[in-house]
Amino acid sequence: MNHTLTEKHSKQLLQVMPTTSNCMSRLTRLDRQWTMATMTGKINCSRIAQTLIDFIIKTQENFSGLRQNLIEILIKENTHKVVQEISAVAQVVIDILKRNLFERTADVGFLATDDDLVRFLDNPERTLHDVSIIEDRLREYRDKYTVYNEIVILDTAGQVCAHLDQNNHITSSRDPLITETLAAADYIETYRTSDLAPEEGEVLIYSQAIKSPDTGANLGVLCLIFDFAGEMDGIFKHLSEFSKDTILIVLDDRGQAIASSDTDTVPTGKKIIMNLEEDFQIINIKETPYLSKTVKTKGYQGFFGLPWYGHVLKKLDTAFSEDSDNSFDAAAIREKAHFSARLTHVEEASENVLSDLELVVQNGEIMAAKKCIEPNPVEQMEGRALPHILNEIKKIGDQVQHVFQHSTDELLQLVTASRLHDTQFLAQLAIDIMDRNLYERANDCRWWALTSDFKTILAKPEKNEADRDQMRKILGYINSLYTVYTNLFIYDRSGKILACSNPGEYDKEGRILNAGYVGEALRITDSQLYCVSDFFKTDLYATEGRDRYTYIYNASITSHEDSSHVLGGIGIVFDSEPEFEAMLGDVLPQDGQGRIIEGAEGMFVEPGGKLISSTNPERDTGEIITLDPDFTQLSEGESAVKLIEEDGSLYAVGCAHSAGYREYKRDGSYKNDVLCMVRVLI
Repeated sequence: MNHTLTEKHSKQLLQVMPTTSNCMSRLTRLDRQWTMATMTGKINCSRIAQTLIDFIIKTQENFSGLRQNLIEILIKENTHKVVQEISAVAQVVIDILKRNLFERTADVGFLATDDDLVRFLDNPERTLHDVSIIEDRLREYRDKYTVYNEIVILDTAGQVCAHLDQNNHITSSRDPLITETLAAADYIETYRTSDLAPEEGEVLIYSQAIKSPDTGANLGVLCLIFDFAGEMDGIFKHLSEFSKDTILIVLDDRGQAIASSDTDTVPTGKKIIMNLEEDFQIINIKETPYLSKTVKTKGYQGFFGLPWYGHVLKKLDTAFSEDSDNSFDAAAIREKAHFSARLTHVEEASENVLSDLELVVQNGEIMAAKKCIEPNPVEQMEGRALPHILNEIKKIGDQVQHVFQHSTDELLQLVTASRLHDTQFLAQLAIDIMDRNLYERANDCRWWALTSDFKTILAKPEKNEADRDQMRKILGYINSLYTVYTNLFIYDRSGKILACSNPGEYDKEGRILNAGYVGEALRITDSQLYCVSDFFKTDLYATEGRDRYTYIYNASITSHEDSSHVLGGIGIVFDSEPEFEAMLGDVLPQDGQGRIIEGAEGMFVEPGGKLISSTNPERDTGEIITLDPDFTQLSEGESAVKLIEEDGSLYAVGCAHSAGYREYKRDGSYKNDVLCMVRVLI
């Protein structure tokens, strides 16, 4: 935290920090009492104790300096706590969004090469029946990838050939993105108003040219219109537990709000002052002061997308009003928390000063006793007065020390509570990332199962090598775009693997799978349904001869003519080891070199204790670990955190239960309870 920045705003911050303000008031009051006691000593005892009084004045000055240091530390640490919390939320707002949008770039790239779409545009004599068929196919796509409001297919002249939203009465487009997309080598990401969605205001569109696979000539443009408002509403609601009295915002590169959790205070289009360099700002909106923080996205797998920023506003008047959690043992935190030393040095310095003061008081009492038997009546009188003054100063010093100790205790508890809050937040973030990622896997298997060539080949009574090569080619192309899978495979009604995407897995072709998930997939006749294996060890996910644990997502492949007739299925093998470890690693605190800090660990685990993934290399995937009963009893979407002691150190341990994403694990078609646990050394 920038000391100059907190010093600049210290007066305003102090006014909204009740605990710190109260501490300052008490110390100021005691300082006045000290001054009055010292003045009394000067008046009544200066003849016999001037040197003593001078030392007491010097001690008071030392305490005054320490008082200033303490107040500065309290302001800084309180501010750091709140800014760190709101910064984390702002970072999640933009990074979770970018993770989602990264998946959209793969969607538009793959769908633009869909054989049915290509044939549709390549047919100059399209009929209304053809349009109806292709719109049914697009509807199947949107029913699985529910993040889209509208899908539009246009020819090279901008004429609308097919689209989904019947309330969107478009027949053609003059949007420049059509020309831009036809000229681009890749997808185009656009956010603004468009005649493709004239009633929707600003929309987020992913567009890519649809080309002839034979000549490479442009046939038209595919536009996917993302449900931006719905996605942001979901993100804001998910973060509401960790963002009380806070406004969450996404800003464009002009500083204009394009999404806001409080549109009454910050409507879309409102310009917000951004400052990416400072730890925080204090800005006024409608005469209300807010702590303000802007963050850049960290990107995801090299994708950064449009220049958008996460932004958060927290009401200054209530930002520091939460009561300290006094349930923690301050003595244990002093002794065992790694962060404690930087917070207790002022208190330790005050103890040293008070120890010197006690020694002076003792010497003064001895001096007073001697003066009381002196023949000089003035010195006798001063000798009798001095102990009362020293006793008063001693009591004031003790009270000052008590304030220092109490304030340090509260500070230690504040920072501990903050670490616990952060750890719980990280656990919830990681499980949300997992749910969002696996939502895409459920979509992928169902959509790829609708590939026309798969249906045509599986419907043949006999499949020859050319058929298998064609399926391998299609699977290989898909796998080259979707690299989170080690293998994709097609199997027939008997469960026999016919084709694989990965040449290294061709030896699996011909094997008959008897696993329960295969039988379940072969009973599915609804294109919206899918099934997933248990998290299990299999040679379908092996490396160097070692079987590994993973999930295999499956969907049935049904007949063109009769969707109730199942021809086979598709299985997609999720690359669980690196993918899950990366999800955990992305949320754990890191040092300046991007390494996970010492003592931090994340894991995904089933409530029964089976380990799915851990960042700790000493743990083995699939092993059974003992879990705290309070964590295993969490319901879907719930989270908790605990402070534990282990080997003389304190750890914050947060746990969150999977809640699903959109319809994934929420519509009753698939249930899979997973916990995320995050442990951080404090």
